[in-house]
Amino acid sequence: MEFLKFQSPRGKEGYMKLKLVLIVLALSMCSYSSEQNELKIVSLSTTHTEIIDSLDAEDQLVGIDAFYKLDLPVERIDAFTVTADEIAALNPDIVFVAFDFNGIIEGLENKDITYALLPPAKNLNEVYEQINIVGDLIGKSAKATEVVRDMKIEINSILNNVNYENVSVYHEIGYSYGIYSVNGDSLIGQIYNQLGIINIAENVEDPFESGFPALNEEFVLEANPDFVIVGHSDYLNKDLSTRAGWEAINAVQNENVYFLDENLANNWGTTTVQLVSELSNSFSETNKTNEFSDVFVLISLLVLSTIGIYIPRKRKEKV
Repeated sequence: MEFLKFQSPRGKEGYMKLKLVLIVLALSMCSYSSEQNELKIVSLSTTHTEIIDSLDAEDQLVGIDAFYKLDLPVERIDAFTVTADEIAALNPDIVFVAFDFNGIIEGLENKDITYALLPPAKNLNEVYEQINIVGDLIGKSAKATEVVRDMKIEINSILNNVNYENVSVYHEIGYSYGIYSVNGDSLIGQIYNQLGIINIAENVEDPFESGFPALNEEFVLEANPDFVIVGHSDYLNKDLSTRAGWEAINAVQNENVYFLDENLANNWGTTTVQLVSELSNSFSETNKTNEFSDVFVLISLLVLSTIGIYIPRKRKEKV
C-alpha cells in the first residue's frame, strides 16, 4: 500500500500520509458530481469538520467529532476512544485525523481505510495549506481557494493595521493539571509575533515540539505580564487573584485578563479569522499604534506648538 509524505513549510516531516488511490478519486470528483459518487467523509477533529462545513461539503459527512458545536445530522464520534472497527462501520471513503489517539492510525491502516493525518497548524501559512489540502481531497478545490483568499484579506487587514508596542502577554492553555502556554512554535504564538505582542513564553522550549511548553508559576510571576489570555475551561474560577501571588501581576491588577472560547482557541481552521480578531481586540486601545495614530500624534504636537507660539504673541500685542 502506497502513501505520500508531505513536508511542512518549516522543513519537518509533515502533515499527512495519504493513499495514492485517494488522490485519483478526489481529482476525478472535481470534474463531475452525483450523489452516488460523492465521498463519504469521517472527521475526527473539530477543525477539519469546520473546514469541511465551510467548503459546503457537510452533506458528505457520515461521522464527526463529538465536540463540534454546530448541529449536523450525522454520527457523533469520540476521537479519544473511537476504534477502527467503529469507523469501518460507517464505510467512509476518507477519514480526517488530527491526533493519533488510541492507536487509531494503525487501526485504520489495518482496516485498509484511507485517511489524512493533519496535525495542528503552527502558523497562518499552514492553516491556509490545510484548507487547500482538504479541498483538494474532497473535490472542493475551487471553494477552498475562495475561502483561503477571503481569509487572507480579512486577517491581513487586521495584522497590517495594528501594532502593539511594549505589551507582554501570558497565554494559558492549561492550569489544573499543570501550567501550559504557547511558544513561538505555535499558531497563537505566531499570531502574537505578527501583532507585535511580547509573548513571555516565546522562547520556552517544549521537549515534544508541540508549541505548548509547560511553565511554573514562578516563571509567570517573575515575567509579570501586562495581559493574560486564558484559552481553556479546566479552571472554573475566573478570578486569577485567588491564585497565590497572582494578585501582584500587572494583568490581574489592571483587570487585563481575557477568556477565549475554548473551541476557538484550539482550532486552526476557517475560524482563525475570528481568533486573530479576538486576540487583537483583547489588548487595550491605548497600547495600539499604527501609521495613522503616529501621524495623528505628530499633527497634534505641531498644532499645540503653533498655539503655544501664537497665544503669547497675541497677549504681547494687547499689552
